[in-house]
This record gives sequence, C-alpha cells and structure tokens, in this order.
Amino acid sequence: MSIQSKQQQSQPLLGSPSATASGSNNNGDPVAAGEQGYGTVARSSPEDTPEVRNLTSSTEVFFHIFCILAGTGILQLPYALKEGGWAGIFYIVLVAFISTYCGNIVVKCLYCTPGMRLKSYSQIVEVAFGRSGRQVVRTLKDFNLLGVFGVYIVLAGININSLLAGTALDQLGVQFWIIASSLMVWAVIVLAREVHDVFLLSIFGTLTMVATVVIIVWLGLVDLEYQEVRPPTKLVDLKLAPISMASICFSFGGNLNWPDLEASMKSPKQWSRTLSLATAFTAFIYICIAAVGYGVYGDLVKSPIMLSLPPGIPVVVANAMMTAHVLLASPILLTSVFSEAERDLDFHSAALSPRRQWIYRAVFRSIVMLTLTLVAVFVSDFSKGVSILGAVAESMVIFVIPIVCYIKLFKDKRVFTRAEYIWCGIIVTIGLMCLIVGTSQAIANY
Repeated sequence: MSIQSKQQQSQPLLGSPSATASGSNNNGDPVAAGEQGYGTVARSSPEDTPEVRNLTSSTEVFFHIFCILAGTGILQLPYALKEGGWAGIFYIVLVAFISTYCGNIVVKCLYCTPGMRLKSYSQIVEVAFGRSGRQVVRTLKDFNLLGVFGVYIVLAGININSLLAGTALDQLGVQFWIIASSLMVWAVIVLAREVHDVFLLSIFGTLTMVATVVIIVWLGLVDLEYQEVRPPTKLVDLKLAPISMASICFSFGGNLNWPDLEASMKSPKQWSRTLSLATAFTAFIYICIAAVGYGVYGDLVKSPIMLSLPPGIPVVVANAMMTAHVLLASPILLTSVFSEAERDLDFHSAALSPRRQWIYRAVFRSIVMLTLTLVAVFVSDFSKGVSILGAVAESMVIFVIPIVCYIKLFKDKRVFTRAEYIWCGIIVTIGLMCLIVGTSQAIANY
C-alpha cells in the first residue's frame, strides 16, 4: 500500500464529502490535486479536527508569525549590513519574499492530495520521500526548534543575571536564572494546549520587540547628533555578501511552525495574506533597525547592536524587553514540536478522558523541558553546538526541502514554467549557501 493511500485512510476527508474528494470544484469541473487552494478541505467545526479545539483568527496568527520570526537575530542585522554593505537592505527584502514563498508552498503541500490535509511538515516529506525521509527531517526540525528554545533560556538567564548586577539578587548566578526562565516557560507550555491558548503571549511578545526596536532606533538617532565624524559605510561588499545574506536568512526562519498555525485558523484561505502581511511587517522592522544601526555606526558597528549604543537606562530597558520577548516566544516555538509528537503518541485519542489527556501531555512536556534545561545548565558548549547543527537544520528545512518537496509532489499535477524553475533554483542555491556559510562560521566559533 502506498504512503498516500495510508494517509487517506488515517485522515479522512473533513467536512462535506462533496467539497474536494471528487477532485472537482463547485461547478463540477475537474481540479488537479493541490490546486484547490488553502483551506478547501472543509472544517465545519472544531470537533472535525480533534487536535485543534480552539480556532484562531487571522489577527492572532499575524501576531504568532511575527513573534516567531522576530527573534534575537534582529540585533545582528546592523552587523550584517557592515559585512554586505547597504546592499543588505535589498537582501532583507529578497529574503522576505523567499520566506513568504516557502511558507506558502509548505502549506500548499499540505493539500497535495484531493480531499485531505496533511497534518505536519514531517508528513509532507513522508509523502514525497517516504518514511526514512520523514525521520531525517523530523529530527532536524525538532532539533532546530528545541535547540532554539535552549539558546533562548540561556540568553534569558545571562541577560537577567546582567540586569540584576549590583542588587541583592546578584549572587544567584546565571544557572539559577536559566532554570527560572525555563520554569516560566514550562508553566505556560503545560497549561497551553495549542497556539490559540498562547495568543496573549504573542501580543506581548510583539509589543516587547517593537519597543526594543523603537528604543534602539531612538538611541541611535540621538547618538548621531553627537558624532563629530561619521563612520564609513560601503554600498556593497561582494566578498562578504554570502555571510551577510546567510545572517539575514536565519532571521526569517519560521516555516516549521506554519502547518500548525494554518491548521488552527478559522479561515485557512486567509493564510497567504496573513503570512505576507506578517513577513512584510517583520521586514519593515528589520530594515529600520539595520539601516539606523549601520547608518549611525557604519563599519564600526558591533554585534549585537546593543554594544554600540551609549550605556544608560534605555539600553537596560531594551535588554529587558528583548529578554521578555525570547521568553514569550518560546512557548509558541515549542507548541509545534509538542503538538506533532503528541499526535504521534495518540494523546488526543477519544478513548482518553480530557483529564487523562492533560496528565499525559503535562508529563511528556515536563520531561522534555527538564532534559533541555539540564543540558543548557550543565553543558558549557551547548549554545555553540546548537549553532553548528542549527545552521545545517535551518538552512535545509527552511529553504531547500520545501522547494524539493513542492516540485516532487506537484510535477505530475501541474506544469512548472521556466521562470518558476529558475526562482526555485535561486532559493535552493541561497539555502545551500546558508548551509555552507552558517556551518563554517559556527565551526570556526566553536
């Protein structure tokens, strides 16, 4: 039996049997598999999809996307312009388009078979390349997201310890604050079941990020008035362009979470528009901080940008905001990993009472988070090791694999134009460049 037929048996058509199972549109005209558009597999009520009890509005998803995309990488963007020159602004716009395109085709691949919707990124790879392909990508995907969480709580612990320097809590140490940060995230992730439950975190996460950017831009412009000599800048540096592009690409990674977000939407047909708006807003924020940071401090700018800003209370507030952001974003990142794992473990089975489902979910999530916290606390090179494997995982699962799966799943169902093949080739090339550059940089810094 083929993988596709197995998937069809395991996940029957949701909603009206006449919607898409026949492979025709409302007028009775034939429609190729995967060409129906997002959300055409009807979901008439939350009960139709047991894994999604609370459906999410487009506004909520917008905040989720921004909160996931806009991480600590934003503080490295002025330095990325230092490496690539003012051409880095073009790189940000280009990568924003690529990120949106890859995010849309990942969701499109969920609907590659008429009358059904795949549930996860891993299932897309399984349909395209078999179970072994799924296991490899699942490992890369989960490692990337769990690793990011580990790095986030390490950064939060370091920042909190630094912010409390000179106070009565100064003696507690970084390890204590790493554990405290993990406990804060644990409390949320155990109580929350799916992305709808962490909507308020996305709002506050977005506000803290915007506040951080406003403070940095304001401090930079104020510092500009006191500069007697403007630091030099350059239009483009072709030698360092690949490094600059790779840094920017890693600031737009997020499509590992998109299947779960799209699945939670009340109106899945709004996915493409919502993703485009959220990515465009993220790119705008990126351009603001990159342009001001590089324009004010030029080739003398440091990474992260906080090191170039004049010391004082505003910088302390910005650091506190960034710390809050990574803690608020962590539960959203982890939701994707836990949701897929819990589906595989059948924690949402109708045979289990709601109380037993919650107990199984709480125990499983607690064990995973305890393991990650212990590794983050006691493995001194944890962050460096994660950056090496993260460069491999992110470049492949964000850029290369979506394109390869898209072409594999749809090459017999539609005709790809030469322009589409060229565009896909450009994305794969950039992804492989990020793989090479990111991995070599991570190894050099190890």
